[in-house]
Amino acid sequence: MLKRNGILIRHKYREYLFSTLAMSASLYLAAIVDNMMVGNILGGDALAALNLTTPVVCVKNIVLSIFVFGGNTIAAMYKGKRDHQNADKAFTFSIGFGAVASALMMLIGMLLTHPTAMLFSQGGSLYQMTFDYLLPLWASAPIMTFSMGTSTYIRTDGMQKLAGALPVVSNVINLGLDYVFMAVFGWGVAGAGWATVTGYALGTLLLIPYFRSKARTAHFTKVKPSDLRVLAEVIKTGLPTALTHACQFVRTLAINAVILATAGTLGMQIVTICLSALNIALIFINSTSMTLMPICGALFGERDTGGVRYVLRISIVITLVISMVILAVFMLIPAAVGSLFVPLSAEASAQLTVALRIFSLCIPATGVAYVIRSFYQSTKQNGAASLLTVLEGVVFIVPLIYIFAYTNQSLMWLSFALAEIASVVVIVVIMQLVAGRKQKKNFLMLDNTSERDTLDMSIHNEIEKAVEVSKEIVAFCDKNRIAPELANILAVSAEELAVNIVKYAYKGKNEIDICLRLTENQLVLRFRDNGVIFNPTEYIDESGREITGLSVVRSITPDITYNRVLGFNVTIVTVANTTGVPSKQPAYAKSSVS
Repeated sequence: MLKRNGILIRHKYREYLFSTLAMSASLYLAAIVDNMMVGNILGGDALAALNLTTPVVCVKNIVLSIFVFGGNTIAAMYKGKRDHQNADKAFTFSIGFGAVASALMMLIGMLLTHPTAMLFSQGGSLYQMTFDYLLPLWASAPIMTFSMGTSTYIRTDGMQKLAGALPVVSNVINLGLDYVFMAVFGWGVAGAGWATVTGYALGTLLLIPYFRSKARTAHFTKVKPSDLRVLAEVIKTGLPTALTHACQFVRTLAINAVILATAGTLGMQIVTICLSALNIALIFINSTSMTLMPICGALFGERDTGGVRYVLRISIVITLVISMVILAVFMLIPAAVGSLFVPLSAEASAQLTVALRIFSLCIPATGVAYVIRSFYQSTKQNGAASLLTVLEGVVFIVPLIYIFAYTNQSLMWLSFALAEIASVVVIVVIMQLVAGRKQKKNFLMLDNTSERDTLDMSIHNEIEKAVEVSKEIVAFCDKNRIAPELANILAVSAEELAVNIVKYAYKGKNEIDICLRLTENQLVLRFRDNGVIFNPTEYIDESGREITGLSVVRSITPDITYNRVLGFNVTIVTVANTTGVPSKQPAYAKSSVS
């Protein structure tokens, strides 16, 4: 019996992971590199000043999350439903409105630079450096939103090398200019900020090939007031991730205030190093969770519950493996990690060693929380995603760090791990209770499926395997007492499609996923492959003649559609389930191939 092996989705996840890793690195590397350069060139106080401006980074990421990540997920869902018109509207709202919102935010932020710097530094000795860094930090908002926002669509269009090159080039330029602006020109912490602005401004030049490409599937389009429902979907989907940064804004203000009051400047240096080290981990954690979103969103749009569960398992496993490796490094060489950011005295190094080891316990739990939140977002469980964000971002962390800071400062660093663990446990318990009330299988809240109503299988792209597909479908339909004439249509269609996908969509060995789903009203047969663009509903061979077998399929199936989603060819045959009283006669199939 043919079974689904998950290889196709695993390859797609791996393909997207590397480009997402580059994009995620761009979100965190600018801060990490700036912290390293500032700490080593300008010293610990300048490093602490950069950490005081973190709430502004959170505000920038709120806009990025709402419009870009929300828009990209909604666009993927619409493509999964073969609705390219609304997918283009989501792209237009995502990039266009995102850039405008970032520009307005930049203007307001620059006008309020002085009071903001006073608030963050509490009017202390770090005020001037905080002020100097805030100006370029605000200036980078619209550039990064447009640049990184477009990069997410480049990635989902399958142009992985271009998507990965953009953040890499931007950060290489940023790194080089950090040294020039700070060490050569003597611009201080402001130099680090303007290096970031310049790096991403030059990096946007790499977007030109994408906008000139005829292969791209995301296009700007005219939008009307009636299209605001798509904007509402974009905002609603991006809100949980945006809420993460909003909670980080509140959490960072609270943590900075508590640490300045209880541990002084040295405490600020240590927490800055810990959070910068966490950013290293978040490059990978954010990559695994964000890779899940468009793939899971497209599969969810196609109602591929098995595929959704599979990509979730892949994401959890990879996240935990990476998290444990990073945790081990931080446990073994905490002082060496700290020295990457700023030269430390013997006393500071001893305190950092204890703090970083305890703090790093939060990394695996943070990884699981990120994946679960991304999963709920991509399956339209936005309430659950938002609740998880608030729990980990504010509800647990702020009280815990306050209590420990004033009772036992060594345990203050443990509050980060405790908050993440408590948040994951609480959300799983709550969603399990909701699942029981809504008659869902478990806290994932996916539709219940069984082997009785779903035939899910994978085959190698070989003619012999393609022929076996029709036999599996005949047996499945016979088992479910589907009328023989319906089983015959599905079997013939499946064999012809599978054989021609093998012949024309692939050059080399690969996989094809096939699913037959029975509902009360329909029989839905879906093919998915990651070969070259191949539309079997209108395919013509090199001689200019239509493929005979595909003509047969189109003549016997009332509804056959093709879609290109996330680099997959997706072909769906839908037949009305008119079986009525189940037939006891065996089904049969005959195609032009077998």
